[in-house]
Amino acid sequence: MHRPAASRPSFPLTLATLVLALGVLLVAPSAWAGDMPAKPLKAPNVRHFIRKVDQGSTAKEKNSVLETRVNVSRDVKEINEGKAKKGNESGVMTWTLNGRTYGDHSGTLYPIRGAGVHELNRGAFRALGLYNEFKDTPRAREYMDKMKIPDADRKAGLKAHKAG
Repeated sequence: MHRPAASRPSFPLTLATLVLALGVLLVAPSAWAGDMPAKPLKAPNVRHFIRKVDQGSTAKEKNSVLETRVNVSRDVKEINEGKAKKGNESGVMTWTLNGRTYGDHSGTLYPIRGAGVHELNRGAFRALGLYNEFKDTPRAREYMDKMKIPDADRKAGLKAHKAG
């Protein structure tokens, strides 16, 4: 019985295709190469680092703080290298990478949301400062009572403190 000849892959064509693809990958710029900031951006202010928040920290209506596990230096470096996705939210320049979105305020980054970022209102931010100074103690609760910090804000502040 006669079997048809099995088709063999064209090795030279396959190798040429592979070499061409590798050349394109090595020469091509990154997908977001046009997303480099005009000037190098600075790391977020210390008020955005969970463990640095205290009673003297400026509490705004909206606050965002970073867990200590977040490699902020790497994020800033990669943003400045053009490796982040640039965007715009309500007129604010944003940079997204590693599961986090940062905003740009006058050349300084600040976290907005994402992995390792806690979004806190004014009361939760104040509670975080108290937890950082007094831990979860009657003394911290006494201060929060005097400041009339609602239970929901205390819980959010404590969650951030524990994640810190």
